[in-house]
Amino acid sequence: METKSTSKTQVYNLIILDKSGSMGSIANAAIAGFNETVGGIRSAQERFKDTQEHFVSLMIFCNCEKTLVYDKVPVAEVKELTRNEYRPCCGTPLYDAMGLSINALYNDIKDKEDATAVVTVITDGLENASKEYSGAAIKALVERMKDEEGWNFAYIGTNQDVQATSASLSIDNHMAFADDDAGMREAWAKERKSRTMMYSRLEEEREMTAAMPSFARKLFRSKSNRENRNYREMSEFSHRVTPDNIRSLGRNEIFVFGSNLAGAHAGGAARIARMNFGAIWGQGVGLQGQSYAIPTMQGGVNTIKPYVDEFIAFALQHPEMTFLVTKIGCGIAGFTPAEIAPLFAGAVNVENIHLPMDFWTELV
Repeated sequence: METKSTSKTQVYNLIILDKSGSMGSIANAAIAGFNETVGGIRSAQERFKDTQEHFVSLMIFCNCEKTLVYDKVPVAEVKELTRNEYRPCCGTPLYDAMGLSINALYNDIKDKEDATAVVTVITDGLENASKEYSGAAIKALVERMKDEEGWNFAYIGTNQDVQATSASLSIDNHMAFADDDAGMREAWAKERKSRTMMYSRLEEEREMTAAMPSFARKLFRSKSNRENRNYREMSEFSHRVTPDNIRSLGRNEIFVFGSNLAGAHAGGAARIARMNFGAIWGQGVGLQGQSYAIPTMQGGVNTIKPYVDEFIAFALQHPEMTFLVTKIGCGIAGFTPAEIAPLFAGAVNVENIHLPMDFWTELV
């Protein structure tokens, strides 16, 4: 039996963090990264407060303990991790930590109608101490959670062949980091960016699957997770970077600029669009000549999102066009790339949309 339908998607963020002895040299960065990631989840909770409800679980593990420091705690109630809880020592029972925490979470949320899990494993070494679970058992468990429940998994590691290790566990998303404080901090930073994209994707999927029964929604998420990798290299998108200064366009290229709803294209990129690319005075939204207007002056970031979503849908419908998005909202409107870039998470896999490098830096 499934529980009564809720109005929000419940997102369970499970972080499985190695605390074996070799993590001692990067312990401070591990602690700081976790705390900053919780801050990012809080931001997502605020951004999607009407449609998402976020919970945090933290499993820390070594030979002498496999402990859920936080177990499905509402993100607003999660306290900072400190050295009191995180003291690296002994070996790496990775399989046991994964098996115990994943199964526990699954048993707690399996009957919820609209719930999903985001599982991130962070370790600086290979498995060497598990007694309850084998690698084959963990691989089967991960595959079942991915395929039947639509869960998302990521593996972040160092001092190992990260790609091979993650593949052996059937985890598609993986990232290697340098074994020092800087490498650990960079890994956490990229992990947070991937979460921003994933939460935005969840929001889009929620709208598309609202009428589906829960089993169909899980299958949809499973397919979506297979098609979207969390960690991607900037080189994958080097051919889709909008030039800083555009003065001419190819035949099927479209100049995408930030506008105001009144269509008063008097300054910045809007003026360039009007002078060179057919933007129409008085038209504040949509395609006009070889330009496309996205309003950015009417309020907060949340007021821009519907117009960005409309633009992405338009681009998908017109694969014959190439859309060169400028740094919309980052001039007179006063927003930063960190605020605007997440609105374009849905454009990452849309090949005919090019984005400014500052946006890619935030998204990838």
